[in-house]
Amino acid sequence: MPERLRKLIGILLILAAAGVASGQALLVSCSTPAAAGSVQRAVVAPG
Repeated sequence: MPERLRKLIGILLILAAAGVASGQALLVSCSTPAAAGSVQRAVVAPG
């Protein structure tokens, strides 16, 4: 695989991860405290 393509894929993966993390943070901050707690537990439990 060309080096340039590997760098592009790496950058895209980093951007996707940042987008998911910011989306989760936005979801938690916009929800009620009880729902935010259950969302956080659901995300932490499988790991």
